[in-house]
Formats: sequence, C-alpha cells, structure tokens
Amino acid sequence: MRRPVLPVLVLLAALFQVLPCIAAGPPPNYVVVKLGGYFPMASDVDGFDSGFNGEVSIGRYLAPGFAVEGGVGYFQTKGQVPGPPAANHEFEVIPVTFSVRGTIPYGPYEAYGMGGVGVYFVDDQRTTSFSIGSDSAADVGLHLGLGGKYNMENNVFFGLEGKYLWLSTGTFGSDTRMDGAVLTANIGYRF
Repeated sequence: MRRPVLPVLVLLAALFQVLPCIAAGPPPNYVVVKLGGYFPMASDVDGFDSGFNGEVSIGRYLAPGFAVEGGVGYFQTKGQVPGPPAANHEFEVIPVTFSVRGTIPYGPYEAYGMGGVGVYFVDDQRTTSFSIGSDSAADVGLHLGLGGKYNMENNVFFGLEGKYLWLSTGTFGSDTRMDGAVLTANIGYRF
C-alpha cells in the first residue's frame, strides 16, 4: 500500500505558513454590512432621487496593509427622463463586486483606499403616459473609494466608506450613464 506522503507534506508546510500569521495579529478574514445611500451624478440621471444602498462583503487580508474583498448589494434610484415621450424610470441594481484595498493602520484605527470592478444587474421599470414596461441588463462598472474604520478588541469594527462608481447601462435600446457616489456606514466582524 502506497502512502500519500507528498500531500501530507504540502498540508503541513501550508499549516506552518498560516499559523504564524494567525498568531501575529488579528484574524485575517472579515465580513461587513454596509448601509447608506447612492447619489446619482451623471448627466443622464440628472434630477434623479438619491436612493438606498446596502451591501454585504467578505474580505481577507493577504498581507499587512493589503486585502481583497467581494460583495453583493442593492441600490436604487428613480426620476424622469425627458421625452418625447417623457418617461419615469426606476432603476434597481444588484452589484456583485470585487475590490482590492490598501490599508494604513494607526492603533485601533485604519484608513484605506480601494479600487475594483463589478457586474451590475440593472432592472429598469419605465412608465410613460402610454405604457408601463421593464427591461434589464448586466453591465460592468468600476469603482474607487476611501474609508476608515475603528477596530474594537472583540474583533468587531465600525467605519465609514465612500466610493465613486462608473457605470453605463443599456436598457430600452439606449445607453444611460449611472455614475454616482455611494456613501455607507459599516459594521463588521473579523474571524
């Protein structure tokens, strides 16, 4: 009977690499809930209402000062696009995002900058004086942001984050720029 020596050695080597990192500092993984608002800023959505934004993200510190984060969320806005015919649009968006973060710790505080990409699933509900309709699209968008957080001793953290989103969607046969700011208050847990 042949023994699987190589897989056991690889597993032990990986374990010896991970254990010092875990013992040296706070846990490398985290989950965070972000609640706030989406503020449309592109000319295509000029006059649209600010809307709710929510997100749940899971991240991992790969090295001190560097983390990756994946998230899924929801935001919405509504407003009127001039005609003819004038139409009321309500955009509901589900983003699935990936970000990289560079962090600067200072005691229990941490400041960070981030950048990333996402796939944005857009549902556009349109109402005109003649009809009611809906169309959807999946579009790629980019974001850059800044944030800060306060780490408590029990691995809970609180923070604020702001990011700018570049997004163009194609619903009802026309392109609409949905660029805007996303501002959130965050609560998370490291594990």
